[in-house]
Amino acid sequence: MILMLASMSVNAQWRWSHPVPQANDLWSVSFAGTTGSGWAVGAAGIIIKSTDGGTSWSVQESGREDILRGICAVNISRAWAVGDNGVVLTTTTGGASWYTQNSTTTAGINTIYANSVSQLWFVGDAGMLHSTTNGGLTWVQRSTGTTNNLNGVHFTDALNGVAVGAAATILQSTDGGVSWSPRSVSHGMMYANLIDVFFVDAQFGWAVGGAGTVIRTTNGGQTWSRMNNNGTTADLNKVRFADRQNGWAVGEGGAVYRSTNGGMNWTQLSSGTTNGLEGLSLTGSGIVAVGLIGDILSSSNGSSFGMVTSGPRASLNAVSAAVPSSAWAVGSDGIILHSANGGSSWQQQNSGTTTSLFGVDNIGGHTVVTCGNGGILLRSTNGGQSWQSVASGTTVSLNAVELLDSGTGYIVGSSGRILKTTNSGAGWYPVASGTLESLFGVHFTDDQHGTVVGSNGTVFSTTNGGFTWTHQQSWTQDALFHVIREGNLGMLCGDDGTVSRTTDGGISWSDCITGTTAALFRLTHPSPGEYAAVGENGVIMRTSDFGLTWVREMSHDMHTLFSADAHGGTVYAVGEYGSILRNTSYPYPVDLLAFSAIRDGGCIRLRWETENETSLYGFAIERRIDGTWKERGFSESGSRHYEWNDCAADEAENTYRLRMIDLDGTWEYSPTVTVTGSAIPQPVSMECYPQPSSGDLTVLIHGAKSMEILHVCDMSGRRLFSVRLSDRDGELVHLKGELFQGAGTYVLVLEGQSRLHTQKITVLR
Repeated sequence: MILMLASMSVNAQWRWSHPVPQANDLWSVSFAGTTGSGWAVGAAGIIIKSTDGGTSWSVQESGREDILRGICAVNISRAWAVGDNGVVLTTTTGGASWYTQNSTTTAGINTIYANSVSQLWFVGDAGMLHSTTNGGLTWVQRSTGTTNNLNGVHFTDALNGVAVGAAATILQSTDGGVSWSPRSVSHGMMYANLIDVFFVDAQFGWAVGGAGTVIRTTNGGQTWSRMNNNGTTADLNKVRFADRQNGWAVGEGGAVYRSTNGGMNWTQLSSGTTNGLEGLSLTGSGIVAVGLIGDILSSSNGSSFGMVTSGPRASLNAVSAAVPSSAWAVGSDGIILHSANGGSSWQQQNSGTTTSLFGVDNIGGHTVVTCGNGGILLRSTNGGQSWQSVASGTTVSLNAVELLDSGTGYIVGSSGRILKTTNSGAGWYPVASGTLESLFGVHFTDDQHGTVVGSNGTVFSTTNGGFTWTHQQSWTQDALFHVIREGNLGMLCGDDGTVSRTTDGGISWSDCITGTTAALFRLTHPSPGEYAAVGENGVIMRTSDFGLTWVREMSHDMHTLFSADAHGGTVYAVGEYGSILRNTSYPYPVDLLAFSAIRDGGCIRLRWETENETSLYGFAIERRIDGTWKERGFSESGSRHYEWNDCAADEAENTYRLRMIDLDGTWEYSPTVTVTGSAIPQPVSMECYPQPSSGDLTVLIHGAKSMEILHVCDMSGRRLFSVRLSDRDGELVHLKGELFQGAGTYVLVLEGQSRLHTQKITVLR
């Protein structure tokens, strides 16, 4: 058996904190009838869910970072999402978990439509159309007779459907999508790009598209007529009708239109946004539209729409955290946001300026200093409740600030500018740097020892509090944006994925292989050996061994991240469009090596094994009862081997998970295990050779069961690829060397319904 690359779901450590619920582009929204339950999907694999008709939303973990372009909700438990790279995701648990289905394509999928939990269709690029009659267990490619991109599909029953696409493509099927026939349009529409199609019953349907195109059929899609669009030229992306008379369409530039006469005429409504609106759904009690930069609009009367997404979406350029739970983020237009609850919520503070701010730091959570464009300097001594302007003596851009608990601080900026304070930022004076390069980052280990970095590979260090600066030998011409020093150890980051480290106080620097070419703008150092670097397009790279190996973490953020900081066990990352992410898993509180459940008489016995119990409080044992997770017991940490019996489990099938609780009150969930019947799993073992490996690797597995899955994970817990096993004892799995992301330690995870078994492997290259 040869292991092929396959993306897997992971438990995300990074969570959206601001704006609420998030700021990625949203491409589609779908509600399940009149239940009030619905989902929206978009960029960076984002999935959000509402259970109250769109009033409030929560982010769900998709396990992907592909752009998701379509979502179809069938009921409160079942939904399908599709997107780029042939991704098809489905949930049977209301989104508590999402699973990847084999779509049999890697082409972009634009939308999906479900007639039931069994019968579905999706369409995509180059005339692609697939259908399933078994809920996506198998997808069958259908011939459409066109190579034009298909953007919309809708079926009125199990047999009759219409698909639309580029160049005024309209296709009709009367046999469940097995075969398709083209339908003609008027000569003046031959080049219209049709983006969406919707039917309210077997006869009446509408399609919309580029340049304000609206067409209608009254005979199930056989013929189509162009409707009056009231002169709009905006692309219309989605259309929905409640009945044959009342409908809505949304599109670019925040366009919202309403018709009360079956689409014959349209009235433009105020949306309150200029961002493109890409998705539209009826909720049973209202209407929800979604769009770019995370816009979510809702209406209860169909005439007026209000913005659901909350929080300013100005670019955030820097963040500073303080114990126990305060943090500040600053950015464009003078914005300052503050959180007093570990990032759970953020409030805007009055900075008194509209000048962009680029740097921020604090002392003890009370004294806060921020700097920015044109030499602006602001200071607060009451945690940001009020801000005062401080003279900087310069008009150049001030890019970063570093404050020490002693009250000493430094600011760096354009044209080699360095400022110093010895009174907690109340007054500043210039320090000669000896360079005219722009300086972007500064870090001091104490009052005397510090390093600054900047454009064209500039690195300067001082051992006398900035009185003199030593230019360290350049090894790169890339712009360097940030540096962290800790005694003789140090790390810096910059353009093109540059990360370098030093172990001799900066005398020499060695490049790290990060696996990314994205510009990295900021480092944070939450615990010994742990570093994270954030940058372009939501990239977050993490190392747990001082830069020897790096893994990319799922941020589920499409936007560039400019800054990160850590305090009190929480790491913050901020960036474009008000993006604030937080992570409470630095370091990981525990490594779960094994987790199993078996029947033993009238009880179910759970066993699990751990290592590296860092700051772990204990385990809450949870069982799913009537679809809801309920705590059944608790086990304190301190033993690497655990056992717990549930003698009140009387269902034929019982599913468990562990809530692994950190000392700071945060937690992560284990994979689930399920016990059915009375079968006791046979022991499992894995032999890996050669070890360590510098090329291909073979895994010999004893005791595997059919449908169990072998995952290969990096040390962050991210699943890189997987293979489904058979019942054959002594099964061999061959791992190709090129599948590993560089040298380092990886974890093999054998996951079944009722057990979890892990083993570490080492890759050298």
